[in-house]
This record gives sequence, structure tokens and C-alpha cells, in this order.
Amino acid sequence: MNIKRIIDVSRKIKIGMTVWPGDSGISIGRNSSIKEGDVCNVSFINMGLHSGTHIDAPMHYIDDSLDISRLDLSRYIGYASVFELDVKECITADHIRDLPLKENDIVFFKTRNSEIPESEEFQKDFVYLDKTAAELLLEKGVKTIGVDYLSIDSFYSTGFHSHYLLLSNNIGVIEGLNLKEVSAGKYFFSCLPLNIEGVDGSPARAVLLELE
Repeated sequence: MNIKRIIDVSRKIKIGMTVWPGDSGISIGRNSSIKEGDVCNVSFINMGLHSGTHIDAPMHYIDDSLDISRLDLSRYIGYASVFELDVKECITADHIRDLPLKENDIVFFKTRNSEIPESEEFQKDFVYLDKTAAELLLEKGVKTIGVDYLSIDSFYSTGFHSHYLLLSNNIGVIEGLNLKEVSAGKYFFSCLPLNIEGVDGSPARAVLLELE
């Protein structure tokens, strides 16, 4: 496998970054500092586990289900297809019906969300995945999906149908990908969660490998 380019598709974790309304902001500090006479720098971070590029566990919406530490990691490393969709409001089954989807595929959807600057305030009108699209992905046997904003469901959703449908069937959900510099195509990818016991999500460092 010859690697032509490694593309970082994760959002930078930093103070002041965009987070879901009501979620914890990011705070970063030092427990020890060389400048203050300590032998080394030791930093800490306080953040919500669904900040930036992150992975949802079924436990996020289904109590007493799999936590992040028990996920099947094969869903978060391997080959993925990036599809660029010209969608105004949401991704529906009609938008993806003719895509070459097959069982055990991993798919990332690039939309106009990728043009939203990371420095901007949270955008409530982001492109999301509607119930019909989630149903079709389940029918096709796709094992992981990734989206380019902080949720697969609409900000205004009350039923969170896409989350429930996908997570209850152990389909991997990656949110907050940064696909702005990525072209449609097939890549090898890695987007692994931290091994944290008993929690519903985890930040992840996501990279795509463009192969020759």
C-alpha cells in the first residue's frame, strides 16, 4: 500500500471551538509548568465527549447498551468511500439511492457543511440525515457512516430517528468530520475512539490515506 497523502479530517480541539449548544465548552490548563519552575509541562483538558470530531456509542441514545469501550473497532478503521452531495436541507433516501452502496461499506458524506468555518458559531441549519436515508443505509447493510457536522439528526429533531435507527443496529456513527479539503473517492481511514469505560461517546483523530 503506497500512501500518496495523509489528510487530517478531524477538527482541532481548542478553547472557543464550536460545540453543541448546552454542551461543555473546552478548557485547557496546566497542572505543572516549566516556566513556573516545574520539571515538566503537564496539561489537562475539560470537554464534552461529543466535541469536535467524535464517535457515538449506542449508549448515547439507548440506555444500558454498548458503551464506547466495547465498540467493534473494525468499524472505525479500513476503507471508506467519500460521497459529495449537493443537498440544501437534508440527505434523503432519494439522494443516495443510486450510490454504489453494498453490505459492510463505510461511507462519509460531504455536504455544504464542510464550507462552514470551524471558527463560526454553531449553525442550526446544518445538513442532516433524515429517517429515509438512515433506513436505506440500514437496508444496504452499511456498517459505518460519517458526516461533516456535529450530528446526523437535525438540530430541531424531537425523535432523533436516525440516531436510534443506526445505533440500535450497531452501525458506526462518526460526526464532525472536516471534509473541506477532501475529494469524492475511496480512501483508507482511521478514526478510533478513546478506550473510556462507561461513556456514550469519544473524541477521535480521523485521518484519510490517499493511496497511489
